[in-house]
This record gives sequence, structure tokens and C-alpha cells, in this order.
Amino acid sequence: AADGSNLSSSLQIMKHCVLLWVSNSLSHSHRFVLNELIQTEKDYVKDLGTVVEGFMKRIKDKGVPENMEGKDKIVFGNIQQIYEWHRDYFVGELEKCLDDHDHLAELFIKHERRLYMYVVYCQNKPKSEYIVAEYDSYFEDIQSRLSISDFLIKPIQRITKYQLLLKDFLKYSLKAGMDCEQIEVKCDSVDIMSQVPKLCNDMMNLGRLQGYEVKLVNLK
Repeated sequence: AADGSNLSSSLQIMKHCVLLWVSNSLSHSHRFVLNELIQTEKDYVKDLGTVVEGFMKRIKDKGVPENMEGKDKIVFGNIQQIYEWHRDYFVGELEKCLDDHDHLAELFIKHERRLYMYVVYCQNKPKSEYIVAEYDSYFEDIQSRLSISDFLIKPIQRITKYQLLLKDFLKYSLKAGMDCEQIEVKCDSVDIMSQVPKLCNDMMNLGRLQGYEVKLVNLK
């Protein structure tokens, strides 16, 4: 009987150790996703800074050709607004998630409306591309190692990256067996960050279609 009791006790300890290992492993996975999200966010803000404090400042100092006046605003759209929000607020909020993993999904849900500024950016993107192509020699003079187009695509790449990282975060939460309420919140955040890039893509396609219509009218 004593041997049976000892065996049962040993099995309980082993089970506890395995559960603890799985829990720590999944917690490590969550932290890995968060660290990637935060590091790439800092890199993203740095890239946006290159546009706002680099390209935009150089254009202001250099001036634009007479026939390009006013069009430089279209090139950048609302990228300064996006940059300032991420730099002054969002990076810090993401860093807080290291102490409270559940805050991550809530953060994206809370700022759903704010993230629609990416839709505005994407709606303008086809016009921006057209102007950069039209005045390519001017932009070649002001660009650095990477072209202005390489930087102007960054917000579109970023809004897609959020979706992928949140899906990873949800996957590890499901494996951890989190309660239904926590899972539901994470699913909501993934839904939001799936809808925003889709809408961004729709707006860019619409903008390009409208651009072609304008060109066809001009040819008539």
C-alpha cells in the first residue's frame, strides 16, 4: 500500500512538473512574440522618422519644382500623423504588455478606430506612387541609401505584420488552455487586424482603378 501511495505521489509530482514546463514554455512563446512585436515596432518608428525628419525636411529645405507645388503633400499622405502616434504612444503601450500579456489584445481593440488612419494612408498611396514616378529624378536627388518608395511602403507592411503576430499570440494562448473570455478577446483583436489590412488593400485597388479612369479620360 505504501508503494502504491509513493507511486501515486511520484506521478502527481511528475504531472505537476510537466504542466509547469508546458506553462513556462508557452509563457516563453508569448514573450518571444511580444519581444518581436516591440523590437519591430521600434524599427518601424525609426523608419517613419527617416521619412518625416529626413525626406520631408529635405524637401522643405530644398524646395520643389514649380509644377510640383502642393503635390509633395500627396506623396506623404498622413504618414506624419501615423509616425507621431506610434512614437509618442503605441511603442510605450506595447512595452507595458511585457508585464501583462493580456493587455496586448485589448490594446488593438481599444485603438481600432485609430488604426483606420492606415486606411486613409492606403487610399492615398496610388496617388503618391504616381507623383513619385512622375518626378523620379527629383526624388533621386533627395533620397539616401534606400529610395523614398522603400520607406513609403513601410506602413502597409506594418499593418499586415500586426495581424501575423497576433495570430501567433492567439495560437499560443489556445495551447495554454486559457479561459473562453481571454480567448474571445484575442480572437476579436485578430479579427480587427485582419479587417484593417483587407480594407487598406481594397482602398489601394480602388485608388488605382480611379487613377486608370482619370488617365483614360485624359486620353480621350
